[in-house]
Amino acid sequence: MKLFSIALVYLLFIAPQALARTYDNITCGIAPPSPLVNAYGPYDYTNPAHGSKLPIVLGAHFPQSVQRLSPNRDHSGDLAYTLRAIPNYHPALYAVSQYAEQKRLNTKKSYTVDCFFRRAIYFQPKDSTSQMLFAMHLQSTKRLKLARQYYESALKISPQAAELNYNYGLFMLEQGHIKEARKAAKIALKMGYPLNGLQRKLTAVTTSKEK
Repeated sequence: MKLFSIALVYLLFIAPQALARTYDNITCGIAPPSPLVNAYGPYDYTNPAHGSKLPIVLGAHFPQSVQRLSPNRDHSGDLAYTLRAIPNYHPALYAVSQYAEQKRLNTKKSYTVDCFFRRAIYFQPKDSTSQMLFAMHLQSTKRLKLARQYYESALKISPQAAELNYNYGLFMLEQGHIKEARKAAKIALKMGYPLNGLQRKLTAVTTSKEK
């Protein structure tokens, strides 16, 4: 047991810094024969059976300073390690998207954002939140046709998901598809989503048309 603990500490704390790693942003590490191979994991964030495996990764590589993307250091390596060990860890997927938008992601220490999302979806194709987060990233980077595809793919998996419908509604409203936005807003409201910005925007559009 002691030897196992020492080896695990090495993998989580020493190996990521000591060993050079090449990131293939063409295949994204998905290609056979050993897709998503990693020294620890990979573990599924949506699988309760894997829950006990996550804290050791998150404690070492996704503390509050990384989650908040504090400006005092380069977080690329920690984000990359977290998402190699837990490919569909939603907070890290959101964080790496934000980090890339800030133009701070170092792809010498990390996959690209698109690769991380491709890996997450490959790893757990029924995880609608990963697909929603990718759609949001695609939306923010103006790849709107592809963003809609991922929103609608996520909705096929979780048609009643409150946050998903809310964000899809905002997206469709932005694209001028009022009917679809209104339908999504009704589902989000029915499922108890706490924000009402979408409803306010839809009301404003209706009021504007009535004038």
